[in-house]
Amino acid sequence: MDKKIYNLKESSLGKINFADGTVFMSISFNADSGEKVNEVIILSSLDEAVRKLPSFVTELTFKHVQDKLKFHNDIVEWLIENWLDPGIVTCQKYIAQQYGFPEFSEMDPIKWIKSEPEMVALTLSHIAGRYTNGYLKLPEKIRNLEFCCRFVKNVLAINFWEENEK
Repeated sequence: MDKKIYNLKESSLGKINFADGTVFMSISFNADSGEKVNEVIILSSLDEAVRKLPSFVTELTFKHVQDKLKFHNDIVEWLIENWLDPGIVTCQKYIAQQYGFPEFSEMDPIKWIKSEPEMVALTLSHIAGRYTNGYLKLPEKIRNLEFCCRFVKNVLAINFWEENEK
């Protein structure tokens, strides 16, 4: 590995603050081409995550996976086998209570996850955020799908572009 040395001044260091509830979510999986797809989305709140994450994941899948239905069904079956409760059931209840979908509470959890495709990404994020310390990895047969979420309040940042004064 190359060694890099930076002459950093104290003025180059700083903290970047984010609003309470800011979340970084990443998804990575093997594309049809064999390349590893790694994407990150930064969301300002859980409400924004509920609105934007499903379409972000769907667009990403459509771009890199030919057999979208098989990929989706493999994830759903894995969730049912491994994360029915907690996981699917707890996510279903949370969304029903938090976002005012009482009909979700009445549905069978397996029928719910199979009939609501946009809930798969939300269920993965729910599991990662609540039960697996922010990181969830699915088996190799499901394209080595990895899902990560981190809630952030502030980040230490370095400004590498500042002109070096001599």
